[in-house]
Order: sequence, then structure tokens, then C-alpha cells
Amino acid sequence: MAHVNMDALADKLCERLAVETGGVGIYKAAIAKIGDPTVAARLQHFMEEEAEHRDLLEAYLTKLGVTNRETPSARLAQHEGEAYLKLIGEAETPAQVLNIMLTIELMDENGWEMIINLGRDMGDEDMVRTLNEALQEEKEHLRGVRGMLAQMNREMMMTEEPAVT
Repeated sequence: MAHVNMDALADKLCERLAVETGGVGIYKAAIAKIGDPTVAARLQHFMEEEAEHRDLLEAYLTKLGVTNRETPSARLAQHEGEAYLKLIGEAETPAQVLNIMLTIELMDENGWEMIINLGRDMGDEDMVRTLNEALQEEKEHLRGVRGMLAQMNREMMMTEEPAVT
């Protein structure tokens, strides 16, 4: 395994932890604004996986001996999560909520890909193996949110306008 700057690695892992921790609250807020029970149930499943990812990262950071989780990147990720919560609060339609969730999931998938690739670059197969399942679930979150938003937009666009008399 290549020499690793543990502070830099801890910062990136703590950033992921902050994103996943915030993601649980963001999903709760999104579910509360979505009226469709089928969409809400799918989002609930994704929220549960976000909580699992949070727990996975907590355990991995503990295994690495990282006790300070308040890193610069983690603080920035926490602020980003707060901004997304505010946006969800201001959203007026379920499609707007899903559009916000799509942005979040795009960033989330990218963040997990980056951390997995970093593990590969470092030759840390344990890290890659440990975190890869979360990446695969994040890819499913992205596909799922993208699909639900596309369906919702199709339904909105295909609704007939009432006749003007």
C-alpha cells in the first residue's frame, strides 16, 4: 500500500460521514413533502440505506482510529446539507423535491466514486471492499430518483389542461 496522508484520508472519510448523516435528515424532509405513498416508500428505503452508510463510515473511521470527525471538509458538507434542507423546505411540488434529491444523489454518487477510487489508488483493498457496497446502493439511489422524477415530469406534462369556456 502506498504511503497515505492519514489526515487527508480522514478528512475525506469524515466528509462522506457528514454527507450521509445529513442525508438521513434530508430524506426525512423530502418524504414529509411527498404525497405519493409509492414514491415516499422508495425514498424511505433510500433513507434507511443512507443511515447504514453513515454507520459503516462511523465503524470504518473507528477502525482507523479517527476520533476527530469535525474536519474542514466535514464542516463544509454539513453546511451543504443544511442548505439542501432549506431548499426542500421551500419546494412547492413533489417534482421540485425530487429535483433537489437528484442533485444531492449526483453529488453523493460522485463522492463515493472518488473515495473508492482513492482506495484503489492507495492499494487499500480493505477500504474498497468495505465501502463498495455503499457505492452500489448510491448508484441505485441515483437511478431511482432520476426515474421517479422523470415519471413525475411525464405525468405533469401529459395532464390535459381543463377547457377554457
